[in-house]
Amino acid sequence: GMEKLSRRDFMKAAALTAGGAALAGGCSSPASRAEAPAFDPNDSYWAQEQPPANPPLAGDMAVDVAIIGGGYTGLSAAWRLAQAAPGLKIALLEAQQVGHGASGRHGGMVLTQPGPESFEIVHDLETHKLTYDLTVESMRALQALVQSSGMDADLRLDGFLHTFLDEEDWPYYEEYVDQAQQAGMPLELWDEDETAEALGATLYVGSVYDPNGGSVHAMKLVRVLKAAAEAAGVRIFGDSPVLDVEEGEPVRLRVGQAGRTVLADALVLATNAYTCALGFFKHQVMPVHAQTAVTPPLSARQLDSIAWESRLPFFDSRNALFHLVLTPDNRIVIGGGSAEYFYGNNLRYRGDLDAIGVMMLAELARMYPALKGIQFESVWNGLLGMSFDGTPSVGVGGKFGNIYHGLGYSGQGVNLSFLFGDVIAALHQGKDHPWLQTPYANNRLPFIPPEPFRWIGVQAAMKYYDWQDRR
Repeated sequence: GMEKLSRRDFMKAAALTAGGAALAGGCSSPASRAEAPAFDPNDSYWAQEQPPANPPLAGDMAVDVAIIGGGYTGLSAAWRLAQAAPGLKIALLEAQQVGHGASGRHGGMVLTQPGPESFEIVHDLETHKLTYDLTVESMRALQALVQSSGMDADLRLDGFLHTFLDEEDWPYYEEYVDQAQQAGMPLELWDEDETAEALGATLYVGSVYDPNGGSVHAMKLVRVLKAAAEAAGVRIFGDSPVLDVEEGEPVRLRVGQAGRTVLADALVLATNAYTCALGFFKHQVMPVHAQTAVTPPLSARQLDSIAWESRLPFFDSRNALFHLVLTPDNRIVIGGGSAEYFYGNNLRYRGDLDAIGVMMLAELARMYPALKGIQFESVWNGLLGMSFDGTPSVGVGGKFGNIYHGLGYSGQGVNLSFLFGDVIAALHQGKDHPWLQTPYANNRLPFIPPEPFRWIGVQAAMKYYDWQDRR
């Protein structure tokens, strides 16, 4: 059959090896959480553009909505909520400063679809087309926001390529693109020559071109969203970790070392990979560490020599997939080839960045032999919120039905997080949203086994995928 092993299977294999175990495990932060969990610094290339710091919460307050997390999900939800209901009292609480987490560290790609639906029809063609259309629409709304802000976020939406390396995959993609086109999706199947002409790299037997999607400067986009939220009346507090959440009507939050109290009629969890530190989704979302690197700007000669004529971003079909972006100032941003999980949902990075940099550099030289000898300007780590089957979820729950969430992006979060802010605002308003017709709304994320089974399962799955990729 046309079986393609997808990223979605990644966590499923971990499940099989882990076996269903009793409830236990959790996050690396202490259960009593007398202090904030420690976060690794954001030393990404993008972080140079982090906006000026917001001061911490200085006193107790009562609000209509408290948002935990100052990344794309939190900022988008804050902006959409404030727009939908001017006068709504909204406080956004960020443990560090806006853009500290994945939103300020990712690989720079803006993609269509939630992860599972990426070049794969999971449920049915109708659902597949709907999720495609809604993510494209969201991207256009993001573009409109960036344009109206007068700020440049290096947002380029001229499309991207999904490349594949194995001749045996050709029939799968041929059939897939055929179905997608029948549904009215503007995808194209490119052969080996067309792909090589577009990218300059000759490793690939083919690719799928999606005219929607593209790339962005991770932190410049944070700046745009922050400015929009604040202009709409949202109050943002930095260095304000939420140490305790007590469900109720209102929800009671304990914030910062001084133990300030925030009472909120509604709470938004916009913490993705960090959510377990708050005691929520501990068994549904796990923090997976993934690395990204950037080259210095390429010289005109280097640029000519790699012949990346189309400048289209691309990612490949491997399990530990590589993704590449050519920035407006001719840097290559590359990520992938590694995903690491540390025992006990550890949010701190415990791996070897130097070794991963060497591995990614070797891969870059394999794609573009003319770049042999180039060094990275920096290599950094970021945290993905992985769900068991790679599916994201946005919705509302909690004992009192007043806790909203958008998470589990599993590496496909830039566009989805912005979209999920819109969905959260609609849910809060009691309004309908077309995304609520998809299986990724109020998605009951599957259970991830606790430690030590989780760690064992993930290690086994990663070794298997590594073996498969090398083959």
